[in-house]
Order: sequence, then structure tokens, then C-alpha cells
Amino acid sequence: MRNKICTSCNSINGERATYCRKCNASLDGAVVKEVEVRVIKEEPKTPPKQAQRPAPRVAPRTTPVKREDIILPKRPAKPDVIYWPFVVSLVCMFLMLALVFTFVMTAGKTDKPSSPAPVSGGTAATTTAAATETVEETASDLSEITIGDIADQMYTGDFITIPFSLTYNGVTLEEGVDYTITYENNISVGTADVYFEGIGDTYTGSFSTNFNIISGDPVVDDPDNFLTVNFVMRLSWTMLGRSPSIEELSDRVGRLVSGEITGAGMVNEIALSEECEARGLSDADYIGAFYQGALGRPADDDGLVYNTSLLAGGMSREDLINGIMSAPDGEFTAVCEEIGIAPL
Repeated sequence: MRNKICTSCNSINGERATYCRKCNASLDGAVVKEVEVRVIKEEPKTPPKQAQRPAPRVAPRTTPVKREDIILPKRPAKPDVIYWPFVVSLVCMFLMLALVFTFVMTAGKTDKPSSPAPVSGGTAATTTAAATETVEETASDLSEITIGDIADQMYTGDFITIPFSLTYNGVTLEEGVDYTITYENNISVGTADVYFEGIGDTYTGSFSTNFNIISGDPVVDDPDNFLTVNFVMRLSWTMLGRSPSIEELSDRVGRLVSGEITGAGMVNEIALSEECEARGLSDADYIGAFYQGALGRPADDDGLVYNTSLLAGGMSREDLINGIMSAPDGEFTAVCEEIGIAPL
């Protein structure tokens, strides 16, 4: 049998022993030897008695043992242990505290408020036993606003605007903040249109209204002469850069309606006037203004280039515009017939 021999006290220890049973010294460097061991056969039916191990003998020490001389056996370090039961218990405790806190904070607040009564174009009030809460509705629709008839406006030769003051659900609206206003045909005698449109996050929708512009002259204010009035206004704006005065408008519309002057004669009267010449329009600008005023359309590129070259070659503006108005295609004639005046 293999045994370890202690190098300190020469005592015999088992093969698996770590420390000497006699001197308690470490057996890491002990000598391993074969030692004969007697085996006593067991008597039948009689269990062998276990031999008592003699008490170890310790040699008497002549000198006192010092604390620092004592060598204790080294024990292996304990592995790190995570105490999972403790961690789980701690998490459960925090969850329970959170539930209790939530229950306490929400106690007595489970009553649902009554539905608010809607108020058109404003806010709705919700009243509970504890307090009054204001709930904002979505953007209000301005199409619900209605405006009464607007009085006739006198022609001034300039753009006419109306000082509107809109009120919605008791609230006075501000132009440019709550809504915008757009005008159409608000300079000529006739019907002017006004368009309102909500802006921002508070007001949406749109609506429109209109008003009449009158001159005080029965001929000018006659709805049957509306196109004739527009013809005179258009010529004045394109060739003179301004709207006609009330006297000019009444005179020119009256002569056209009565047949005292033709459409071509009115064009010559305005386009060849000293006031038009004083504007100093270039040939291209002059041709563009004539097309827009007399024919009611912009000049096409080919026509603009061709007619400009004629003026550059020495043709007078009078010959040029009269040649266009008397052209074989009859475009100017068709415009005058639609208006209801004599073309040439």
C-alpha cells in the first residue's frame, strides 16, 4: 500500500492525506513509499473489531511556540455566490410598494366627468363637483358666418375695399391672423367679389360675398354695357397705366354704346394720345400693351418679334396698330362683336 512519509516527523500517513496527522504539517512535498500492511481475515459470523488508533505523540518542545511560528493550512477560496432568493425578494417588495402607492394616489379619482355641451365656434365647459375644466374644440368653420348686403360703392378709378369686421361666436376676428380677404373685379364698374378664408389652427373654412361698383351714370351702370366698360378700363390700364376718371369713363362708354365712335377709333384715341407717348414705352412694351388692351390677350412670341422688326424698320405705331386691327383674320373684329360695339 502506498503511503506518504511526513518530512517533518517521519510519520506515515495515508496516500490521500493532505496534512500530517501527527505534526499537522503539509504533505505537499512528502515522500510516497510502499508500506506493508497486514490483513487480518475475518472470523466467520464474528465482525472484526476495529483497532483503536493510538493517540499521536507529540515531542515535547523545549522552547515556547510563538504565534507567528504557527502555520495554518491554506483553505481554498470560496467562489462568488449570488444570493438570488434575496434579490428576488427585494424586487417583489419594491413592486408591492409601487402598487400600494398607485392605489393611494388614484383613490377617489375614478369618477368620470360628464360630456361637455358643444358650443359652436368656441369652447365647451365641463363642470364636475370639484372644479370647472375648459376643453377646446377643433378649429371653427368660418363658412357658418353670413354677411348681409353691402351697399353700392361709387366708382373712383381705384381699387375699392370694404372695412369688414367679422365676429364669430361673440369673438371679434382679426384680419391676417384669423382670416384673409381676397378681392376680384373691385376697380371696374360692375360686381366685385370678396373671398374670406380662415387661417391658423383656430379657424378654417371659407365663404364669399360681393358688392356693386356704380358710377352714377345710367349708361355706365347698365349691366348690358358691362363688357364695354371693361374694354375702356382695359385700354386705359394697359396704354396709360391708370384707370379712367368717372368723366372719362362715362364719356367713352357713352360714345361706344351710341355708335359715335368705333372700337378702332377708341383704341387710336387712347393708344396714340400724348399721355401714352409721354410714358416712353419701348417698341416691345408698346406692342405688348396694345395686344393686351385691344385684343384682350398677351402678344405671342412670333407676333412680338415680327411687329417689333416693322417698327425698327421705320413703320409708325399708328400704321402698325391699325394694320393689326384690320388684319384679314378678323381677331379684333371678333373682340368688338363680342363686346357689342362697331369694330372699324
